[in-house]
Amino acid sequence: MIYYLCAFLMGCLNVINRTVGFQATKHLGNNSGTLMNYITASIGASILVFFIPQYREGCTHLMDASLILYLGGVFGVIAFFLNVTSLHKLNLFQSGIMILIGQLTASFILDFAFGFTFSLSKMIGISVLLLGVLYDKKVSSK
Repeated sequence: MIYYLCAFLMGCLNVINRTVGFQATKHLGNNSGTLMNYITASIGASILVFFIPQYREGCTHLMDASLILYLGGVFGVIAFFLNVTSLHKLNLFQSGIMILIGQLTASFILDFAFGFTFSLSKMIGISVLLLGVLYDKKVSSK
């Protein structure tokens, strides 16, 4: 149950992060706002590493990690930049649902690529979400 709560809280914090990041890019521009977001995230991570022993112990193998493992940060910066760019034309709800659809689609493809079972119900669920966003966009534009 705690993991569901953690995932739920992560989703809430993600929306707050996107909203604050969008406001930063409105004032500073997309590039500077994105940079500011990642500088403050790096400072926060550094504080965790320096002041909490469990995090410090986990950093002892950073130099041994494969370069491909560092792509998570690269994808994170790209995702944040695309998010704040899209928020200029989408409302927060539409953006959040499109992000969810993208996450579900990527998860579906990766599950399939790694040999997990294909589920028609997952594909239908993703399609229903997408149709809902398109319907909302159509209704909102009237």
